[in-house]
Formats: sequence, structure tokens, C-alpha cells
Amino acid sequence: MNLCIDIGNSVVKAAVFSQQKIIERFRREQFGKEQTDLIKNRWHGIENVILCSVRAGDITLFGYLNESFPFVIMLDDDTEVPVTNLYRTPATLGKDRLAAVAGARNNYPGRNVLVVDAGTAVTFDLVDEQGRYLGGNISPGISMRFRALHEFTGKLPLVSPPDGTGFIADNTENSIAWGVVNGILYEIETYIGIIKQKYTDPVIIFTGGDAGYFDKKVKSTIFVDPDLVLTGLNAILNHNVSKK
Repeated sequence: MNLCIDIGNSVVKAAVFSQQKIIERFRREQFGKEQTDLIKNRWHGIENVILCSVRAGDITLFGYLNESFPFVIMLDDDTEVPVTNLYRTPATLGKDRLAAVAGARNNYPGRNVLVVDAGTAVTFDLVDEQGRYLGGNISPGISMRFRALHEFTGKLPLVSPPDGTGFIADNTENSIAWGVVNGILYEIETYIGIIKQKYTDPVIIFTGGDAGYFDKKVKSTIFVDPDLVLTGLNAILNHNVSKK
């Protein structure tokens, strides 16, 4: 069995895989020795572990994982991945973005796939039918946009994502709420439209904490996969296990 750990900006997600299937998921604010021991004691068959982190200071956890399991890797610039990475500055590429692309390639081999990760930031990443990661875009996420309008102005209130959507608002709170949500939706739809013009029959996958919020609001046909990054980490881990 494999253990995949994704330490993001806001939350830690982990999963135990048996073959290609997730048999248990974990979601925590923190992940350390205690959580590692709990998983190890519950799942005695875990042999391989991959750690992906966007936070500094997780080298201590990596060391403890190394002491606890037979084969452990941290996803970094030198890790071999099952896609051809054409990003010109791989050292600056978020490893969660790379893992999501690996997950897309794993789930849809031989297809052009656009991954939209709606979380702290909204990222757009493209892997083509030949398995080449071509790159993408990064944009502020929904919460970041609301905070920016509040914190960088003198009077605008902090607004939460609305349940519905509208267009022309007649009060300030709805002006902010609809402005932010519509701005992201127009951005997403335009991006998808351009990809459809340039690439044959692309698959559009949404992932990230806010993917469910945008699921019913995006007009284009999309697939929502909350486990895409973890699936990609498992694919990367298996790729490296096969080369041991």
C-alpha cells in the first residue's frame, strides 16, 4: 500500500492507496509524528510514501517518515514524474500543480486535459495527449479576491461567496459578491473556450477546495475530482517505485 500526503496552504490531505484505489482519506490542519503513527498502526501494509508540501519546515516530517516506512520520497525538482515537464522554470513550479497534472494523465491517458484547481489560487494547467505538461496560468482565488477588496480599500466590507449569482447589483455587498464570482466564472469560461479551439476534444477537470462551489455555475462540461492531486502523487510514487 501507498501513503500520499499533500500539504497545502490551508489544509493537509492524505490518502492510503491499495493498488490504484483510495481506501482511506484524511484531512487535517496539521500533519506530523502523531498522525503518521496513527496511520502506520492502522495500516500495517504501507510500504511506500510520497510527501508533497508547499510549506516550509516539513523536512522534519520527511525525516520521520523515512524512519517509519521502507521507501519515502519528497516531491521536488529532481523527482522523476510520469509526464514530460516542459515548464521552463521547474524549480518555481508548485508541486501540487505538477501532481494534479500527473493525476490527469493517469486518469485520462492519450487525452488533452485542462486542470482547473480552484483553491487559494485558481490555477490552469494543460497536459496534452502525448503526456507533455505545457504549463498554465495562476490567478487569485475567490477568498483572496474578497480579502484584497476589503484590505486594500478603506470602506469596502469583507464579503463571503454568495449562494446564487446575479449581474447588476443594487447594493455594495452584492456588487462585490457578484463581481468577484462573475469575474472568476468569465475567466474560467474564456480559458476553456480558448483551449477547446486549440486542442482536440479536451477533458476539463476541476479540483481544489472551491471546485464544488463552481461546479454548477460553469456552463462548460466539466468533471470534478477532489482527489486529483492525491491520485497524481500516487502515480508519481508508483513511477519511482518501479525504478527502484
